[in-house]
Amino acid sequence: MAWTPKNWEEVCKRNAGRRKLHVRKRKNRADRIVRLLSALEAAPELRDSAYGWLSVASQAMEVSKSTASRDLALVRRVCGQFERMFGRNFEATRDRIVWTWNWDHYGFITPESRKAGYPKPVGNFPFDTRRQETEESYCGFNQLSWQNSNFISQMSTRDLIRALDWSVMRMTRLRY
Repeated sequence: MAWTPKNWEEVCKRNAGRRKLHVRKRKNRADRIVRLLSALEAAPELRDSAYGWLSVASQAMEVSKSTASRDLALVRRVCGQFERMFGRNFEATRDRIVWTWNWDHYGFITPESRKAGYPKPVGNFPFDTRRQETEESYCGFNQLSWQNSNFISQMSTRDLIRALDWSVMRMTRLRY
């Protein structure tokens, strides 16, 4: 039997309840994604395929195999987006994935982004697997966005002295 509302208040209550349910489900999924991202460091073969790991993951997360499969696919997508944006693999100890208030989109906080002056998450990727990311999701960032243009400031004292010695020796050779 189909649901038919009696009045507007009943419609609003049902809508609010459904919204809360979906936010709770997205939050639970986000928690599973964070757990899988941490497990990815221990089992890097999950980056390529979930073959043989699906039943183990579903039992560990206490979800169905289809949910575990979708979660692993999303983790691989998150890793690909992170790699495209930062040029390296996601490390759960250094990097963070941060969701919007309604668990609808996510972005990344890394040491590189903080050093570049971005204290808030960079990127705005859809958390829904049915929606694909676009170029706008990357907010104009790529691997080169995090490179320091002043490379001398990144050199250690030892490397600076070596570079100085090399340039002095080169100049003295050219004079004689």
